[in-house]
Amino acid sequence: MQALAKLAGGVSRALAYVGTAAVVAMMLHICLDVALRNLFNIAMNTTPEIVARYYMTGIAFLPLAWLELRRQMISVELLEFAMTDRLRRQSDVVVMIVASLVYVALAWGAWPKALKEARSGTFVELVSLQFEVWHSYFIPAVGFSLAAVACLFTAWGLVSPRAADALGMARE
Repeated sequence: MQALAKLAGGVSRALAYVGTAAVVAMMLHICLDVALRNLFNIAMNTTPEIVARYYMTGIAFLPLAWLELRRQMISVELLEFAMTDRLRRQSDVVVMIVASLVYVALAWGAWPKALKEARSGTFVELVSLQFEVWHSYFIPAVGFSLAAVACLFTAWGLVSPRAADALGMARE
């Protein structure tokens, strides 16, 4: 089980790096587009579609699992100050299980859509170019699925200190 936890941590970390690379690639792509347009009057017509469909979705969805494993998602803790350590840990486990169920529901909706768009070969028409965008529908599906698994591993890590060490989870 610890090998599986290490694999999940590695995959989520790799996807977080892909999301980071998407930020840098988006910045370079937009800068290149602006420079070409202003200096040489050359327009890169695909920039808005690539930014919206690939870079932004990658930035938003791929790091979800990594953030969940590191426990760095935004949280609101209204009553935590009044809880004992044991009750706080139990509450965190319940929250992780509920979060996992939410991610599963989101993935459940995203996978059929991604598969449908892949079968139809979805594209956008840009001037005289048909730009395929069906690939981008898989990014949220993968992100939600891995985040669900990460939440379950985080809940497991809260229950088992050995699992927390295997996951490299942040200690409270």
